Amino acid sequence: MDTIDGLEFVNRDGELDFLQRCLEKVKERPALVVVRSPAGFGKSTLTDRLINSMPLNSKASCVVDPSVRGRVGAISLHEGFFLQRIAESLDRTADLTGGAWPTLAGFLKARRKDAVLTKNPLDVVSEMPSLKHAYKVVFDYAARALLFGRYASEKLLISDQADAVAICAAYTEYVLRDHALILIVREVQHIDLQSLRTLLLLVERGPGPDLVFEYTAETGRFEPEHHKLLFRAAERRPGIDILDLVRLSADHLEYLIRTSVLSDFDLTSDYYLSWDGNLRSIVELKFGVGVGQSLTDVSRIGRTLANLSDTISEHIAQLPSLQRLLLSIIQAHVEAIDLPTLSSAAMRIDPRALHSEIGKALDQLEDQDAFLVRTHGLIALRNDTIAKSLQQTPAVQGLLALSEKALRDNYAGIMEGELGTQGLSNLLRQYFRLCARTKDMQGLKRAADRLTGEVRATQDHTIYVDAVASAIEANPELFRGEHDDLVEWAAELAYSASDWRRATTLLSLLKKRTSYSELMRACALQESGGHVEALQIIATLRCETADIQTLLAADLVEALVVGCRGEHGKTREILEAITANEAYRTSPLVGYAYRFFEIVDGLEGSLKSLKASVAWFHRHNLPESMAYSQLPAALLMARSGDIDGARTTLGQATIALSQVVRDQHIVVNNACAVELLSEQPDFRYCSDELSGALRFARDDFSELTILSNLSIALLSQGNLESAVDSAEKCHLLLANHDFADTDIYWPVCFNMAVVYAANGDTEKYEAARRFPFDNGPSREDDLEYWQYRYGLADLPPDTHQFLGGKPWHPVYLSHWLIDLEGLSLLK
Repeated sequence: MDTIDGLEFVNRDGELDFLQRCLEKVKERPALVVVRSPAGFGKSTLTDRLINSMPLNSKASCVVDPSVRGRVGAISLHEGFFLQRIAESLDRTADLTGGAWPTLAGFLKARRKDAVLTKNPLDVVSEMPSLKHAYKVVFDYAARALLFGRYASEKLLISDQADAVAICAAYTEYVLRDHALILIVREVQHIDLQSLRTLLLLVERGPGPDLVFEYTAETGRFEPEHHKLLFRAAERRPGIDILDLVRLSADHLEYLIRTSVLSDFDLTSDYYLSWDGNLRSIVELKFGVGVGQSLTDVSRIGRTLANLSDTISEHIAQLPSLQRLLLSIIQAHVEAIDLPTLSSAAMRIDPRALHSEIGKALDQLEDQDAFLVRTHGLIALRNDTIAKSLQQTPAVQGLLALSEKALRDNYAGIMEGELGTQGLSNLLRQYFRLCARTKDMQGLKRAADRLTGEVRATQDHTIYVDAVASAIEANPELFRGEHDDLVEWAAELAYSASDWRRATTLLSLLKKRTSYSELMRACALQESGGHVEALQIIATLRCETADIQTLLAADLVEALVVGCRGEHGKTREILEAITANEAYRTSPLVGYAYRFFEIVDGLEGSLKSLKASVAWFHRHNLPESMAYSQLPAALLMARSGDIDGARTTLGQATIALSQVVRDQHIVVNNACAVELLSEQPDFRYCSDELSGALRFARDDFSELTILSNLSIALLSQGNLESAVDSAEKCHLLLANHDFADTDIYWPVCFNMAVVYAANGDTEKYEAARRFPFDNGPSREDDLEYWQYRYGLADLPPDTHQFLGGKPWHPVYLSHWLIDLEGLSLLK
């Protein structure tokens, strides 16, 4: 059988056999296979052959190609991008399966009535358009919008806004959970972490899709963030099958060259040893000869095998000018491009270009040169090998720069007339990146204003941070002086997205540093472990200023640093000094001091201080800061027995934080923790919500907290097997984590022990009970309560009678941070 490039499928029967065995194994969990190799080794050829070799009565299959080529510099994918590409492929494959699953539009239409029927009176956040309530978003928005305008399925599949990604994720999970199929995902080296985490969770247990990832790795290694998630998944399941492709043997390389290019060619050992394994070398030779380039000297084969990039560059240089222009525009766009956008950009550069000529040129680039693929109305470069060669081709360097400017101006013109923010976010994503690539400072500022004012609910702000940071790295001097405000804006965005290292890097580039920017940098350093430098910054500020707000913020940062170091006595001393200082009494920032008493106080003291924090922020009109204090306050109210008050407080916080996309896992977790402490908890609701929240936890502490609550929700729901599975995941995190706060050991290990006891596993029960004593200091707060929980006291203290009467200890998440809203007061 020939491949998509017209090459015969050879020398991969063993690999094909391996893949088939992986998919046919009798096991409780779906298959998870990674086919890994450098570019061009034939991963897609192999998986295409796999699909074609499957029996007719076997599982349905779906192949997903994200059509992202040549990512460099300011190019970034938003979180959930791959989930949307999977949703798009599932949507297009739906009709081919004979109705095995619905299209996206059918999925939405079928659930419009469910919007009313599925409301849960316990769900205090059911009206919030956020990621954590993906299905509720589907129901509510489908019912309201009737599937047109910004919620038309074709727009949902490409938008980077939170609700669009949530709906696509809901559809993807619905299909993959309930329909047995083989999902092949290509170019996984580009995958965003939310999509990867979601897919790995879907295959932890059956039912679920058999996943085959194609991963391009020049060094034979995964990217660090992918490595962490993949191998943590491997610890949670029987394993991941990894197939590392090696280059074709010399005999088969010679065979392919003989059958595709030159029948009387004999491969020398030097030629073979110089070849890097990229099959594009043969394709390049074949298509070059096929369009009339004579092969009079076999040494040309050797040159192509030894340096494919130069050969492709030579090929491109010989193309007609219009074809080179079109390749440059497609390369500059990175994501697959539609024909109207491509034509518009081409005509901006060359007004003489005609639509008919563009169409013919695209046909030639696809059929005669094998540089392009066209799928469902979108055009992309065939692979990353071509994209990288284009970047290095002198003949198109100038055209690439012109293409970036033409695309930028094209999107600018459309964006000015765009009314709906759903469409605006798509345009803005491309426009912002192109402004960064073309060093258009004014354009970046305009885009920043639109981003701040109109698309605040964008799924992942880090794509915009990446664009600015990349442009700065390319030309730091361009951003200094009058452009400091843009750098500061990007740092604020990074800070609000909890990207502490990026925020620190950006702030260090400012030419003119202010108390505001330095305190933000100190806070970011504190969050990323740069405690010494953070203390140095606040020491300098104290010497340089007498401003009360700045001095108060410096005290707050110091309290956080020493608190994280475990110096609770000094932390308490600093916080008490802040709240007693008459000079500080009019500052809104005192609300953070009250919140930070959580670091050192137990239930009773923390709740009192958090209520004071909420009241303080309310008085000074800081709604988001107030909400971040309400989230832990609600849980502590529930621990004291005030469930109604906890739900009211939580509902208020939820409304205030409805547009803070990055922290919705905190809202979900705390809402479920309150529910678990109610008189008649809805355990299914909690397990469903917490399972969803796991997809958006971006650090080990948050993941551990959510898993601990999930384990007790599943146990109480009667799903002992899944509860034990969650407890095991907690155990793996405790053995290898990146946080310093060991106080979390006590509640998590207690909950793990409850699950292990229910499972009759005495050994693991005892190990869980020993873990906090063996691996961390004793709890200084609520000591009597923990002595009771761990069998060292007969009764809980009076302050913990309600909580002590529960068979578990729900855990919550809190913000020990000066929120950007508060820092902004220092501007």
